[in-house]
Amino acid sequence: MENLDEFVKEIKKIGMSAQASVSRKDYRHMRYIEALGTVFFWAGLLLCFFDLWFVGGVFLSQHLLVKWLLMHHIGHGGYNQIKNIPKRYHSSYYAQGFRRYLDWFDWIQADAWNYEHNYLHHTFTGENKDPDLVENNLNWLANMQQPILIKWFILLLAAMSWKFTYYSPQTLSHCSGYQEVNLNNFLDIRQKTPRHMWLKLFLPYIGFHFITLPLLCEWLSPGMGINVFYARILAEFIHNIQMFIVIVPNHSGADLYRFDDINQKTHRNAEYYLRQILGSTNYPNGSERVDFLHMYLNYQIEHHLFPSLPMRQYKFIQPKIKDTCEKYHIPYVQENVWRRFIKMVNIATGKQKMRRISGSSLVP
Repeated sequence: MENLDEFVKEIKKIGMSAQASVSRKDYRHMRYIEALGTVFFWAGLLLCFFDLWFVGGVFLSQHLLVKWLLMHHIGHGGYNQIKNIPKRYHSSYYAQGFRRYLDWFDWIQADAWNYEHNYLHHTFTGENKDPDLVENNLNWLANMQQPILIKWFILLLAAMSWKFTYYSPQTLSHCSGYQEVNLNNFLDIRQKTPRHMWLKLFLPYIGFHFITLPLLCEWLSPGMGINVFYARILAEFIHNIQMFIVIVPNHSGADLYRFDDINQKTHRNAEYYLRQILGSTNYPNGSERVDFLHMYLNYQIEHHLFPSLPMRQYKFIQPKIKDTCEKYHIPYVQENVWRRFIKMVNIATGKQKMRRISGSSLVP
């Protein structure tokens, strides 16, 4: 494209201004979100005490959302530069080692997530090296010779369990010294990676969330334990589906680009910023409630341009980034999450294909 250097210069200027604006307001905002997650947790348990386990499961699912939201933005180093805050909110501490059980007791290992997501996905967005490229990962589903209803059902099953069946094994598979986990060796604990996944991640997670917590609640109040068990299972399904709907369409659709044969020697040049925009989509944004329910991933374009910003900063730079894209005639995709979800499903099931750009000819 013409004037690429000028375009990127303006984009970087917006990012530097936002970075300079980071303050304790961002830290307090993050702590408010954290406190909200704690309220969701205890409210969920309290509702189970009153036999309202279904509503309790909804509250517990939002507690899980907050935990992933915090891991995502803290893991990116969004709060590293803020002085005099507890070191546990630094990316090198959060959910690392024993703090996994305090900060993000999840199916996924935090350092594996940080490498697979923060480095591989963000560095190679939309390229074949991107481990989260939907069109590549679900190519087997797209090519399946089955009725579309069967494909939709398979996708629903994947959505209900994707942290367990996809994200945890996917992130571990990319760690140094670990082999790929796939359908053939998923249960084979004789191998290092599946053994680590089951013994260090899955069984402790299952043991605490689905056994220990319900038993403790049953000891405190007879009858409450089974309600917590039901609520926790419901919360898991809701959380997985909600995150699947929000996260997976961020880089998938027939109006988004994927990139072939990128010259790795010039990988982080000006065109890198253009690729982040052409390969990402935003959802509606602006209000705190809407941003929260989207895990602040409704600012996906801005997040991919400047992943180490605190979540609060994205709403301030989003209009500036959008205006700059319009000024230089760069496609800036922003649509309702449900429309984006349908477009992702069309890619996943083979109904449509993403746009492709090869080499350094990034001319939409």
